[in-house]
Amino acid sequence: MKNPGKKPVPGMVAGLQKLVGDLQKAATKEEFSLAGKVCASTSLLGFLPDGVSYCGHTVQSLAHQRQFDEVAWLLLHGQLPDDEQLSDWDALIAESAGGLQASIGEMFSLLPPGVRPMDLLPFAISLLAFFDPAPSDVCAAASVARVGRILGQLPRLLDLALNGGPVVRSAGTDNPSMLSQTGESLLSWSGRLLQILRGGQCAVTVEEDAAMNVLMICQCLTEMRPACFTARASAASTRSLFAALQSAATVYAGQTINDPWQWAGELLRSFLTPDQAEGWYRSRDPEGMPFGFASCVPDARVRLMRDASGTLLGTIDRIRAAAAASRLEKILASRNQLPTIDWAAVRLMTLLEIPADRHALTIAVARIVGWSAQALEQQKSGISLLPALRYASES
Repeated sequence: MKNPGKKPVPGMVAGLQKLVGDLQKAATKEEFSLAGKVCASTSLLGFLPDGVSYCGHTVQSLAHQRQFDEVAWLLLHGQLPDDEQLSDWDALIAESAGGLQASIGEMFSLLPPGVRPMDLLPFAISLLAFFDPAPSDVCAAASVARVGRILGQLPRLLDLALNGGPVVRSAGTDNPSMLSQTGESLLSWSGRLLQILRGGQCAVTVEEDAAMNVLMICQCLTEMRPACFTARASAASTRSLFAALQSAATVYAGQTINDPWQWAGELLRSFLTPDQAEGWYRSRDPEGMPFGFASCVPDARVRLMRDASGTLLGTIDRIRAAAAASRLEKILASRNQLPTIDWAAVRLMTLLEIPADRHALTIAVARIVGWSAQALEQQKSGISLLPALRYASES
């Protein structure tokens, strides 16, 4: 019953006013947001009841049976290569690595000390664009060839930037298990990248090579994230693959200024026991875990990277890190928080002994293939992702 003689509680009025204001803001944001709006469709990535697929092939089968360079071909062409195509593709990558212009590497000597590793990627892509042998050719075949050249040249550039020179060597007596009968290195493309990222201080084992391959395959393509959208929009607007990769890498680098990959990697390395990891987490209540966990359906790629991590428990430091990660995952699971592919990647990169400040760079190198495939697919669709803006009119 209405009581005209009684005034509403001031706190209730303020609460209702805030609620109305929040609803109005939400309506405004929805009106001017791309969230939930479908711009196009993709055949690159699929989420199945029993896993994740790239171009119709489950990631499980790709990670167990294929190398990263084969998956790169798959994403760029829509189908797996035959033996001849793979041979030509690998030859392009190898020849590009050997033909890197010396003057490109000299550019890195002019950079100021202390440059963040992730910031090297947009710069490296820009340098490679200047030396592209056919810069005006924007057809799909020329763009695919560019990706092959980037896969060949980028690790060499990063080697110069991070280590001051070539560290990938046939290794003689360092690692006999990774040499052919002729003394040539049997490391995969992923294994050679791992050796560069670790500074060439120790040889890469068969297990580490395989685990790095799983990491690169699982991380090369993601659901639509800002860098993916930027790659699509740039490619549709300019027809230039280099423009798409430069913009995607720049957005990704900007997002990681306060680097969550590095934070998570250093955190995992800091725990000496699972109890210490649990104590750290519980001391944060109610803040929770700020990176790498979400309330979502488990991603099959998380399981793949976790299985790969299990093959790397050869030292006390690795066992400690894995045990701490498992304890955190168990606690968070009790709160309906599951590890994402980002956390699984941090765990795997930590066990692979990639320096924490190079984690974000590692992921970005993998995603160059996905960004390229997204850009080429967008160009093929003929849809221009151009925004619309409402301009103010004079009253």
